Amino acid sequence: SRLTTSSSMASIASSLSSTSSTGSATVVDGVKRYVAPAPTEVSMWHDVELKVKNLLDEDTGMYRYVNEMPLGCLQKFEVQPHEAGNAILEDPVGSERLAGFGQQVPFNYGCLPQTYRDPNQVDKLYHAPGDDDPLDVIDLGSNTYDVGQVVQCRPLGAVCLIDEGQADWKVLVVDVNDTGPLSKAQNLEDVERLMPGRVAACLKWMDDFKNYGAQLAGEEAEETMLQAEIHGADLAVQLIEQDHKAWKGLVAEVGVDGRSRGHWVGKARTSPPTTGADKEVPHYDAPKPTKVSLWHDVDLSVTDLVGEDQGLVPYVNEMPR
Repeated sequence: SRLTTSSSMASIASSLSSTSSTGSATVVDGVKRYVAPAPTEVSMWHDVELKVKNLLDEDTGMYRYVNEMPLGCLQKFEVQPHEAGNAILEDPVGSERLAGFGQQVPFNYGCLPQTYRDPNQVDKLYHAPGDDDPLDVIDLGSNTYDVGQVVQCRPLGAVCLIDEGQADWKVLVVDVNDTGPLSKAQNLEDVERLMPGRVAACLKWMDDFKNYGAQLAGEEAEETMLQAEIHGADLAVQLIEQDHKAWKGLVAEVGVDGRSRGHWVGKARTSPPTTGADKEVPHYDAPKPTKVSLWHDVDLSVTDLVGEDQGLVPYVNEMPR
């Protein structure tokens, strides 16, 4: 299960102080009830770009996550790595457990597309293999996003959940478009300054939910353990890049059945980089200077033959596609 936990929350709080295709929703008894988005030809695991880039195709340091469980919900949804198309589906057992627990999820919870927690790779810090799933995220922000909504985020830190002997990392992020105070946060210290206790409260919810589930199953809570150490943004980025590389390895092994290691991939999604010998890139010359200033003499407004504004604006192209 990708949403279970345990630990000493006093240790976590102390550690911190020292350091789009979407579903629909209805409201029942004051709590929104969501419906998973209808499957499409777009895989929310493989086709959504992980990295946010600028117009020059340069990395911005921001990433995308696919939201699975909206802030305030009492239902469990997950991207399905094994199902054709990787549709987002509701887990009825998980939803029933959340409803019985009764405490609404206090964050948006999702996964990073184009990442893979490789079970053949042993975590260097906690000496446990990956959990064979996409990398999970907890959005510390205040906005609520629908099931299946794609959100741009900034990684601030990470915590590791050891679940059934596997390293199930949770990356702590903030939505860069958050309408609350955390949109500009650059690290977990900023989060603590802007919203004191926010991280500890989120992790305590996970701990309480895990303990509730263990009681229902008659299991020992220690079988799932949330490590008390909260790691910073540098390690979070390392995790994302490591698991992105692992995803590339996974999809490179896709077979004729569209699967790789039991996961649905659908098609080959990686190719060697092109070089100048492989692909001809057009070369352009700048236009010769004239008496017309492209800054001052080009009219900003577009009008029709009778001089009425058409609501359009021209631009001067500088860099061709």
